[in-house]
Amino acid sequence: MAPPDKDVSAGSILRELIVNQYQAIVLGGTALVSLIALNPLPLLFLLGSELVLLPILDSGPLRRRVARRRLEIARAETAARRSRLISDLAPPSAKRYEAMENLCRLIEANYQSLTGISQAYLYEQRGKLDTILQGYLNRLMAVQRYERLPARRTAAEVEEEIEVLEQELTAPDLPERAAAALKKNVELKRRLLASLSEVDGTVKALVTELDSIESLLEVLHQNSISLRDPHAISEDLDAIVRHSEDSERIVREMESLLRNESEGWQSDLARVAPPAVPDKTPPTRTIRPKAKGR
Repeated sequence: MAPPDKDVSAGSILRELIVNQYQAIVLGGTALVSLIALNPLPLLFLLGSELVLLPILDSGPLRRRVARRRLEIARAETAARRSRLISDLAPPSAKRYEAMENLCRLIEANYQSLTGISQAYLYEQRGKLDTILQGYLNRLMAVQRYERLPARRTAAEVEEEIEVLEQELTAPDLPERAAAALKKNVELKRRLLASLSEVDGTVKALVTELDSIESLLEVLHQNSISLRDPHAISEDLDAIVRHSEDSERIVREMESLLRNESEGWQSDLARVAPPAVPDKTPPTRTIRPKAKGR
């Protein structure tokens, strides 16, 4: 059973037809002419023609045309932003995204070959594919930002450093200032250890989700080749879109963790200054030459 031919635009465009700069210019000019001529007929004629023409212009075909135009503009803007992001991808990631984009094009082409599919329905499914591609790209970018970070210490190395610092804290003759600095350093390293574990777990989740999206789209492509019921394919797309939108939280967490790691640690570690070591070198006396008497 083919999906119904729904109207692309759910709302009226009457407001856009009335509230725009061209209407303001025409109305202002007509009002000025009526004022100069001291004759209200030009203004009344304009208002009467507006009342007759606007309901005709606000019809179903024009609504659909305006809605399609808006969708095309929005899609072009999204594609431009996406192209800028793709240009920043490393070659392996860019190749991976290109394969996904080609797969979405094939699915869209198979959709168009189905009989009884309306243009509005095709636009709807194309929007879902765009949402899936954008979510896939966001995950690729998040993983790449993590991979481009400078080489960091492992969790085992940080744990070893914490043990060394805790042993230093047990020294009986440790000065108070040195003990305070060591405690602060231990606290920061524990935070670093927790952050490392959280970032690693988030990266693993992102990589798993990338593989899941690829597998789901491959299954959807096979189903579209076999020309299954359009409703069934649409439900599969809806499931992928919901999965992509729900897991966007992981991408935001990843970006937040990377920001905290790159900015927070530097500011915190800068406040942990080592205890000042008194300088035991005796001050040098400056010998000034005696002024010669005149």
